[in-house]
Amino acid sequence: MRRYTIEVGGKVHTVDVQETAADRFQVHIGGRALEVRLAAARDVAEAVISPEIAPQDPPQVPAGLRPVAPESLPPLRPAPLPALPPQGDPLEASSEVRAPMPGTVVSVEVAAGDHVEHGQPLLKLDAMKMTNTICAPRAGVVDEVHVAAGASVRTGQPLVTLVED
Repeated sequence: MRRYTIEVGGKVHTVDVQETAADRFQVHIGGRALEVRLAAARDVAEAVISPEIAPQDPPQVPAGLRPVAPESLPPLRPAPLPALPPQGDPLEASSEVRAPMPGTVVSVEVAAGDHVEHGQPLLKLDAMKMTNTICAPRAGVVDEVHVAAGASVRTGQPLVTLVED
């Protein structure tokens, strides 16, 4: 918003002008608000206007509400992380690798019969606009792949079953 102080016929007026669009303005003069449209514009060399930038009024608090001082709010505490679904006991002969979160399978990196090492990528899962690599929890042989690329999975759903070598 811009504030102008103008003098017309020896009387001083304060004019507040707020641009609402490229050619539209809201003008406040003497307690009246006017919506105006700019019909034409041209530079006039002899006119000198030096506007004063008016500070915005602070936001009004609705009746019945009162502002809260930030220091009076309780401190923020991080929420506990949800428990991940069990991934199988690495000492068992067979273990299922399960989806740690809901998402969409982007790609499957292994097939039944493949030997995998601990930490080797098994598949990629897209969840919340992030691609997550699901890795083997232990070395073994892929017994079964339960999903294909493009499949939607829910938390805890079996993805891959591993067996011992």
